[in-house]
Amino acid sequence: MLDGKTKRAWAAPEPAMVNASVGSALTSPAKSDTTIPKNLAGYHVAYHGMRRADGRIATEKVELGSPAPPDAYKMPHDLEIVQAKDPQTGINILEFRHGKKVEGRMKLFPEKAVQEYVSDLGDSLLPAGAKGTSKALEFRFFVVEDSSVNAAALPDGTVLINTGLLGAIENEAQLAFVLSHEISHVLQVHYWREVHETRPKRIGLLVAAVAGAYFIGDLAVFLAELGMVSVVNGHQRELENQADRLGLQNIIEHGYDPRVAPGFMKIIIERYGSRSTSKIWSNHDSSLLRGSFLTVQLIEQYSERRFDGARVDTAGFQTMREAMGPVKIE
Repeated sequence: MLDGKTKRAWAAPEPAMVNASVGSALTSPAKSDTTIPKNLAGYHVAYHGMRRADGRIATEKVELGSPAPPDAYKMPHDLEIVQAKDPQTGINILEFRHGKKVEGRMKLFPEKAVQEYVSDLGDSLLPAGAKGTSKALEFRFFVVEDSSVNAAALPDGTVLINTGLLGAIENEAQLAFVLSHEISHVLQVHYWREVHETRPKRIGLLVAAVAGAYFIGDLAVFLAELGMVSVVNGHQRELENQADRLGLQNIIEHGYDPRVAPGFMKIIIERYGSRSTSKIWSNHDSSLLRGSFLTVQLIEQYSERRFDGARVDTAGFQTMREAMGPVKIE
C-alpha cells in the first residue's frame, strides 16, 4: 500500500518517464523521485514497511532497481524453438535447434482447432507489461503431445501446454489460470533469476546431445540436460508463489472466476495425492498446500470482491474439448 507518506526512490535511469499517477496510490506532486518508467516489466523492486492485520503492507519506502537485461529472455546456448514438419511422416513438430543442429523434437497436437483455441486464449491473457520488457517478446503457445498434466514456460516466451493438462482441466477459467501462471514466469524472468540471484553461483550449462534428431521422450529430462530442469519441475518456492499470485490477479482482471484455481489443485490432488510429483512442479509446495495458499490469497487480497457473475466456462472451451477427443493422462 503506497500513500503520500511513502518515500519513493526511482533509481533506474530510463529515457521515457512519466509523473507518478498510477491509480490512487501514487498521487503526490511530481518530483525527481516520484517519476516512474512507463513500463515496469522485469524490474527489481524493493520495499520496506509494516504488515497490517489484514495482511497488506503499509509501505514506508519503495525502491525501483534495474530491469532484467535483454539476455534474460533468451534461451540458453542460443537455442531456437522452430515449427517444422517431420521429413519422414510430415507431422507438425517443434524443433530445438542450436544453429543448424537439431537437439530435439516434440510432436505438436495435430488438431488445428485445438492449437488455435489455446493460442488465442493465451494471447488474450497477456498483460500490458508484456510490451515493456527490455527485449521484445513474441509469446507463442503450443499444444504438445505429452500425457503428463503440466505446462512449461521457456524464457523466450514459448509456452508448451501438454495434452494431458488439457484433458484434465474442467473449464476455461482453470486453463486461463495455468496460462497466466506460465506467462508470469516469463515476464518475471524466473529462470534468469534462479540462475543469477537465487543460486550461489551460475551452474555450468552444456548443450544436450542425448536427444539429437529424435523425438523428446521426457521434456523434463531433456531440459535438465540444458540446465533448465526448473522450467518443467518447478522454480523455487517464492518464485512459484509469485507466479500463482500474479496468475490469480491476471484472470480476475480478465473477468474470470479465480475460485477455480484451488479447484485445479484439487484435480491434481485427486489424481496424484497430496504429494509433490516431478510431473506436477515437484519443487512447489505440495498440491494440498498450494491449494490452501491460493485460497488464502483469495480471502486476504480479494475479500471484498464478488465473483458470482465472473466467467468460468465458454462454448469455445467445450468445442475445443470435443475437437480434441479422448487423450491419455498420466
